Amino acid sequence: MKRIGCSILTLLSVLLTGCGGSGSGDNFNSSFEKTFTFGSQTYVCRSERAANACGGASQDCSACDLQSSSSPVITQVCVQPVVNTHKVTTDGCVLRLTNDTQTGICTSEGLRLLSGINWTKQQVSAGTLFSRGSLSITVGNLTETITCN
Repeated sequence: MKRIGCSILTLLSVLLTGCGGSGSGDNFNSSFEKTFTFGSQTYVCRSERAANACGGASQDCSACDLQSSSSPVITQVCVQPVVNTHKVTTDGCVLRLTNDTQTGICTSEGLRLLSGINWTKQQVSAGTLFSRGSLSITVGNLTETITCN
């Protein structure tokens, strides 16, 4: 019984020691962060290797995260000219629907929506597309209409 316990303890010790590093030479440090800005794009590098490549002559930032633009969060509430009809603008607005909250924006492609709040124009422009520029949602006997202004 002592041999089995000792063997398990040794195996556990070897496994825990093996988890100490990746061996890739990337010098990963979970608190490491270096930022580079080239033109209007800002990159956040989370390892020394990525930072060295991004800050080097080649400016290879492919291993870094592209920071979202500093565009402001959409906070304007969409206009309701008629009850249960919401008008979305090209600047974007927040839709306070009966059973949900969405953030919308009108683009040349149509109406785009993203569930929730605290989104930027850039983030909403990647949301769900309704190419007709409008959408009707029926909940029970209530219909809400969302249209581009």
